[in-house]
Amino acid sequence: MREDRDHGTATLRSRDDYLDDEERYANEYEKGPGQLRRAIRAFVARYGWRAYALPILTIVTVVTLVTIAAPSRRAQTPAASAAGPTSHTHGAPGSDSSVLKSDQGGANSQNEALASDVLPAGPAYTVRGDGTFRVLPGRTRVVGTGTLHRYTVEVENGVTGVDLAAFARLVDRVLDDPRSWTGHHSGIALQRVDSGPVDFHFTLASSMTVRSLCGYEQRIETSCWAPDKGARVVENVARWVRGAVSYIGDLDAYHEYMINHETGHALGHMHSHVCLSNGLAPVMMQQTIGLKSVSGKICQANPWPYPPGVTNGLGAEAPDTRQNSPRIPN
Repeated sequence: MREDRDHGTATLRSRDDYLDDEERYANEYEKGPGQLRRAIRAFVARYGWRAYALPILTIVTVVTLVTIAAPSRRAQTPAASAAGPTSHTHGAPGSDSSVLKSDQGGANSQNEALASDVLPAGPAYTVRGDGTFRVLPGRTRVVGTGTLHRYTVEVENGVTGVDLAAFARLVDRVLDDPRSWTGHHSGIALQRVDSGPVDFHFTLASSMTVRSLCGYEQRIETSCWAPDKGARVVENVARWVRGAVSYIGDLDAYHEYMINHETGHALGHMHSHVCLSNGLAPVMMQQTIGLKSVSGKICQANPWPYPPGVTNGLGAEAPDTRQNSPRIPN
């Protein structure tokens, strides 16, 4: 019974406290002088710490929203300024359309396709050297297994504008690559030397010297294998600097092609005229002239003798004829 009485007493006390609070808060909200101050005091008395937290949270929320929205507005301004001044040709006033730029050529435009064998535009190159050559110092280990072919790396005196140390390193790196001539169990070994007996001279020459070593029947800038001119793999500096249309935008890959193609001739290979099984051009195709096979199919540029994934190796090789090479004179 005592517990019931105590419980009842506590309940009545809580109810009395509640009524007292209601009466006190009701008085706080009475109209008259000091009403706002009484209302704030009543609000704080009723909600305690929550009365302070609510306005702080409101301010933090507003600041956060402003911070999030501001970067997106600022991000739009640099993009517009970076694009620079622009001019637009608009359609009729009030329309959402604009006049598109015409693809019709102007009065002085050249309405013809760029020939695949043309020398691309680019930096200046040495047109004429002095016709003599010097060996660039350097040796490599023997690469590959089989018949050993030794070579030197040389440059024509008077050729400028080419980093010759980088040129020699690239020749060595490409011929040391397993996709090159010593890979695929080819039975070929290569070694660069700078003295003693050699099998061929890998030579960078000016465009006019190339014409004297290779001939100029095709009337284009090209490179060649000149066995009767000192057993020279002759690389045309014009092509080394400018590249070829078939490799436009990828001068590094074209350098790899130049090295592998002309070295292939020094190793006894003829030209190829048919795409490989996966559509790549064989390295012995004259890719500087174009990528069109004898069947009319366009091959994909490829600088390597043994590219990964090819099942028919180097492809079929054959002597150049009027039927398989459009550059053979009639």
